[in-house]
Amino acid sequence: MSEEIWTIIKYKPKEGCEDEFVEGLKRLEKMIEKSKAGQEFQNKFIKIDSGEYVQIVGLPNLESLLDGQIEGLDWLDSVDHLLEYYEDDSRTEAFSGFVID
Repeated sequence: MSEEIWTIIKYKPKEGCEDEFVEGLKRLEKMIEKSKAGQEFQNKFIKIDSGEYVQIVGLPNLESLLDGQIEGLDWLDSVDHLLEYYEDDSRTEAFSGFVID
């Protein structure tokens, strides 16, 4: 297996809070761009049919993922009031995995 890791994070904004949440995603994108520090990774946001937003992130290794967690959680706290919680009482649905060579 490769060291490259991908993370998928799904967010469900509350009705009427979509525009403000999208502004929050733009802030997150700027934070990610600043923190790259010469590393090559990808970050994309998509909106799916359910009205949820999905973040797809490809990182060179697990260390890169862990390095961004504190700042990412701080950002998530800043948009908490805009999000519906999932059934497991989580603000997101997320999973990560290593690329199969």
